[in-house]
Amino acid sequence: MNNQDYYPRMRAEETRPIRTAESDDPKNTTSALSHLAFCALTALALERQTGGAATLYAENLFLIRWLATAQKQKRFPKSVAVDIVWLLARGRKHGPAGKIRQHLEYLWRSCSGVMAEQSDLFRLTYACEYLKDQGWNNYVMNTREWSNGDIADHPPGSAGFYVEKAALNAGYSSEGKQIHPVDFRIIGEHDVFIEVFSNHVLTARHVESSETYHTVRLIPPASDPVVTQ
Repeated sequence: MNNQDYYPRMRAEETRPIRTAESDDPKNTTSALSHLAFCALTALALERQTGGAATLYAENLFLIRWLATAQKQKRFPKSVAVDIVWLLARGRKHGPAGKIRQHLEYLWRSCSGVMAEQSDLFRLTYACEYLKDQGWNNYVMNTREWSNGDIADHPPGSAGFYVEKAALNAGYSSEGKQIHPVDFRIIGEHDVFIEVFSNHVLTARHVESSETYHTVRLIPPASDPVVTQ
């Protein structure tokens, strides 16, 4: 997780598509997303073998062209059309900074079922990146800020999550395994935060709520759910 104090809230058109069971069959959509990401990443790998896409700019341009061709030729099911539109818009607007390849790698890992095989810290990082893409602000606080509960600068009406840097560092081993619980302070819908973590094979539980924020605890694998720091 990037150690910055504040991430600007992304505009609605920049956020990753959100799906519901009513609009798509989750199982079919997941399979189609996995296939889309696999095909795009394979095409990129083949292009690199021939000496192409050697720079970030060239990589971004190749993926934009590949996605645009896939969209035009309707290579993939309608269930992932919105994802192709989102990836194209991000690549065209942000260029290499849009990180299309990284988003495709995320889709592949999360939709192909291999997310559970990644380290605890890897899955936490991806969960946080997903929330940020959905417009959540992320704050990594020092011990003084955490103790004082400094959240006065949080943008009104926006969702966000806070974590103490020292607790985050102490919570993981050098191999990326979670060894201690880590508390997050949530502004917004804490149940959405917990659901996103669950989708990334992370166990988080609501601990308490105040007038200002909710406290959600990230539990190490195989830990007693009532364990405290």
